Amino acid sequence: MTEPERVVILGASGFLGRALHARLSGDGVEVVAHSSRTLDLTRPAAFGVLDGVLGPETALVFASALTPDRGQTPATLLTNTMMATNLAAYLDGRRLGGLVYIGSDAVYGFDNEAVTEDTPVAPAGYYALGKYAGERVMETAARAAAIPLLALRVTGVYGPGDSHASYGPNAFARSLARDRSVRIFGAGEEERDHLYVDDVAGIAACLLRSGTAGVFNVATGQSRSFADVVKTLRDLVPYEVAVTSLPRKSAITHRRFDIARLTRAVPDFRFTPLPDGLRATLRAFGAIGGE
Repeated sequence: MTEPERVVILGASGFLGRALHARLSGDGVEVVAHSSRTLDLTRPAAFGVLDGVLGPETALVFASALTPDRGQTPATLLTNTMMATNLAAYLDGRRLGGLVYIGSDAVYGFDNEAVTEDTPVAPAGYYALGKYAGERVMETAARAAAIPLLALRVTGVYGPGDSHASYGPNAFARSLARDRSVRIFGAGEEERDHLYVDDVAGIAACLLRSGTAGVFNVATGQSRSFADVVKTLRDLVPYEVAVTSLPRKSAITHRRFDIARLTRAVPDFRFTPLPDGLRATLRAFGAIGGE
């Protein structure tokens, strides 16, 4: 993959799509942005809007998906898979400078060992199945069309602009804004790698513009418990926080990453410190005032 002159983003109105659009535009890259309003990926005929836009100088970013908050059902799996297969059919026989698939670390199971790109996948749940199926469909389509593929398996993302209600920093910030309280499962022992949204965009932009291809886990390499996140949030707000422990719905699990491959690809990248990212998130949700 060579550095593209133009980037087309499918899913540009989503959490990650918006951040990547802003980053690339800020870097002076021409971006063509599509959401479901301008290109319904479930309708093959809708892809005609890309005619004349794609070419050897263009990279295509596939960031569209029905996220878990839209339901973990066979129907959402079918929709996510359909979007990938429709895109693959459209790309057949077309020339393209590069293809980027925004995937998820949900394709992995939970283990005490640090996850690498060589860790066997073990998708559990319809969302994870859909993301892995989409990745493999894009891999097959890219190979058939001789298009370089960059597949990013992104860990849990937090930060301004998230409309989802998934458990973690954003849900905590939203709750603090609403009633100055936080609800955690058990004592919040589970460890996760919490990744700031602008860092995802920055890494994706760096890899894309450098012409990198292959599979990369996108994570900080530093996992923290949800309890530690809550403690950091409490230190950032100027008021008392009520913390409620909820009964667990499942066993305690942890996820840690070995990001050696990513570090080799973007050796100069510096992640946003967790307190800085959480402070920006709190301001975005109105849990603290701006400065």
